[in-house]
Amino acid sequence: MKKENLKIDEIENILNKNSGLTALSEMPPDFREIEEASNNGNEMAKIAVDEFNYAIAGYIAKYSVALNGTDYIVFTGGIGENQINIRKGICKLLEFMGVELDLEANNVRSEEKLISTKNSKIKVYIIPTNEELMIAKETERLIK
Repeated sequence: MKKENLKIDEIENILNKNSGLTALSEMPPDFREIEEASNNGNEMAKIAVDEFNYAIAGYIAKYSVALNGTDYIVFTGGIGENQINIRKGICKLLEFMGVELDLEANNVRSEEKLISTKNSKIKVYIIPTNEELMIAKETERLIK
């Protein structure tokens, strides 16, 4: 802040809007665009996608240690539900834990589905979110 003579709100904007994948990829913060650019040979986008996959796989591995094992991995939300290659990349990094992805089963978007092989030590699922339903249920709970 001192060096660049920036204000708090400018720093917050940098941290919240211009860091992470956006900074690594040098692209707008739309993961679909970053992944597409990565698939089309954009080296910075590829670095961002690889870092994202590595970070998510790392969190899963760390939680497996903390929980003394893992029975299921569930991909949900925008990226988890829709980014076929991201799920594939994350699961590839987790093969050492016994994760085996069924590539054909994984070739879907926003569909509730088991996407691991029957031999996978950890079952991997896609479960789409229904944010509107969850908001309605929470609102109902609060009203009662």
